[in-house]
Amino acid sequence: MSYDTVMEKVKVLPEPCLEAAANYLDYLLYQYALSKMNSLTESEEVFNAKMQKGYDDAMQGRVKTIDQAFADIKKRFA
Repeated sequence: MSYDTVMEKVKVLPEPCLEAAANYLDYLLYQYALSKMNSLTESEEVFNAKMQKGYDDAMQGRVKTIDQAFADIKKRFA
């Protein structure tokens, strides 16, 4: 469904329905934001595996200076 279609439906809503429609839109936006945050979380098992890998890398000398690390970040996100 297009944005224009939704807007046309909103335009013809009776005024007593506007508050309910606005509340539902707030709910939808909240659910969308929540779903985005949930994708950022990871299980304890995954977290522990990543931490172990980082520790193992450090113990094996697979490290970078802070300047190298920031240079890599700049390249990756520039």
